[in-house]
Amino acid sequence: MKNILAYLGILLEIFAAFLILPIVVAIVYGDDVVQFLVPAVISLFLGVMLDKSFTRGRLNLNEGLSLTAMTFILFSVVGSIPYLYTFTGTSDALLLDSFFEAMSGFTTTGLTVIEDTSTVPKSILFWRSETQWLGGIGIIIIFLSILSRLRTSSTSLYEAQGYTEKLEPTIMFTTRRMMKIYLTYSVLGVVLLYLSGLGLFEAVTTMFSSISTGGFVVRGDIFTTAGDATLVVICVLMLIGSINFMIHDKIFKRRIKDALANVEVQSMAVMIFVSSLVLYVLTWGVKMSLFETISAITATGFTLEDVSLFPTPVLLVLTILMYVGSSSGSTAGGIKQMRFIVSLKTIPWTIKKMSSPACAIIPFKIQGNVVDEKIIRLTGTVIFTYTAALVLGTMVFVFLGYTPLESFFQVTSAQGTVGMNIIDIASAPAIAKITLIFNMLLGRLEIFPILILIHNLFKR
Repeated sequence: MKNILAYLGILLEIFAAFLILPIVVAIVYGDDVVQFLVPAVISLFLGVMLDKSFTRGRLNLNEGLSLTAMTFILFSVVGSIPYLYTFTGTSDALLLDSFFEAMSGFTTTGLTVIEDTSTVPKSILFWRSETQWLGGIGIIIIFLSILSRLRTSSTSLYEAQGYTEKLEPTIMFTTRRMMKIYLTYSVLGVVLLYLSGLGLFEAVTTMFSSISTGGFVVRGDIFTTAGDATLVVICVLMLIGSINFMIHDKIFKRRIKDALANVEVQSMAVMIFVSSLVLYVLTWGVKMSLFETISAITATGFTLEDVSLFPTPVLLVLTILMYVGSSSGSTAGGIKQMRFIVSLKTIPWTIKKMSSPACAIIPFKIQGNVVDEKIIRLTGTVIFTYTAALVLGTMVFVFLGYTPLESFFQVTSAQGTVGMNIIDIASAPAIAKITLIFNMLLGRLEIFPILILIHNLFKR
């Protein structure tokens, strides 16, 4: 634990620097800068204290997973402080709502307790959009590019984020390249959104929420009043955020055929086409069907209409898309396309294996590549645990009086880090908000980091 706390100290020191931007925005719009200075000072103080109190050693994968979970939790605690200056209510409700909003941001979920964004200071709206951009690429990945320069162990942290491949020979160059790709898309996103008709503030914050597949908006009617060009840019940004960075690296190297040949990209394309067609047949025009489909499968959560008014068949289609999600190693949530593909291919493979002689060797292949049976077992374990968490969360909401469809849709939206909303979050009971917080964290960390952290705490 001392080793983990030592690394956490460095991360807190760096985290304080990301509060500079909202301070600048607060000065520009005449908002109170104290709401950002306080968490910046707290983060810096705690970081220095931990950094000086403990000595850093090499991290193993177990420690890397625990550090990842602790980072999201602690950053959400510190990141909730600005909301304390804006939200109202009793002290308990104020603390819970602030933590909910922060956790929703860092996990790139987009569920919110804010009912009217026009009453919220611009600097707060900017901050919660920025938290999604930070959480989108994976907070640890952002810091790895800095930690690697300090010659600290970073491989375990990289693996803890779910990445198994490297863009470059070393973690240091890999994380730097990932950051360059993310920053390039971010800058291009702002430019294109601005040219499409959005103001600079809306262009920046919308880019934050789109590229991170987060879903926060700074104006309730921003999409209904936006032109088709803006919606196209947003759809492209959502898709970019939902695709593995290894694929983006191929695109940057002009290996377009290799990128399009990726099984997850092909699977996503098929699901988007089929789901959009189904929604089009059910109720909507092409624009509405395509936008809602992309928003759901990329775990962004943007909507052109009130989700609670959608007919039941539409909600079922969107729920399936939120459950499956998009590419592994991306900013999006869900069980991920690769696990979905493995689980589907496991059925005919198992039938073939059971109907063959015991001595027969039946390799499990995806696009001609043999997959280790350990991966199959691990995939099954993740999907089962993920689904079990969904069921437990749904049961809580059913006991609170919500319908089974409302309950399952809302919990799936939270755990898939989507943010589509079918109930009134602001007025929901405290236990409902706590349940959604837990589901958001589980979904963003892909179950095991938080379970390992809990195991390590109880073991001690």
